[in-house]
Amino acid sequence: MITIIDESGKISANGAMFAGQMRFDARNSVFEELTKLGLIVGKKPNPMSIGRCSKSNDIIEPLLKPQWYVDCKDMAKRAADSVRNGDLVVTPEEHHSTWFRFLDNIQDWCISRQLWWGHRVPVYLVTIPGVIDHPDKNNSEHFVVGRNEAEAKKNAAIKFGVPEAQISLAQDEDVLDTWFSSGIFPMSTMGWPNQEKPDY
Repeated sequence: MITIIDESGKISANGAMFAGQMRFDARNSVFEELTKLGLIVGKKPNPMSIGRCSKSNDIIEPLLKPQWYVDCKDMAKRAADSVRNGDLVVTPEEHHSTWFRFLDNIQDWCISRQLWWGHRVPVYLVTIPGVIDHPDKNNSEHFVVGRNEAEAKKNAAIKFGVPEAQISLAQDEDVLDTWFSSGIFPMSTMGWPNQEKPDY
């Protein structure tokens, strides 16, 4: 993934001579440089829709970020088969075509969001001295999953073949997307993940 804007809104090292400039200043600098090179053929207003933050009203700059996905093929097949076999009834029946069109062509579900609120994604970045000294957030092999940190540490010990005591974990800062989160909301309001609760 190549991006020229970093998370502070500055031009990254990929921006060459404009690196370190704030993004709005860099736009002017790029225009000036192109003018010096005689590459500007004109300038005129261009009506467009610009995304703005609902809190700060700042212009939103999309950034490429690693995301977490759920493989939905098995779940979708079971849901589609349950209707085909008559175990699940969808009414009225004319909605069957929508049901099958969606489930038979399912795609992986991006469940991660970069928000300041929500249920954290249960994914942990692993550091192990001598094995993974400098974990890479862009390398999925450097992550493990677990219902909590203790389970993730056990999974990391198995995955990398080292004692749990050598492992340091950092939970990913992403949160689950709202649809995914809403599915666990009823459980989280009743003491989840305490399995002794009879309510679920």
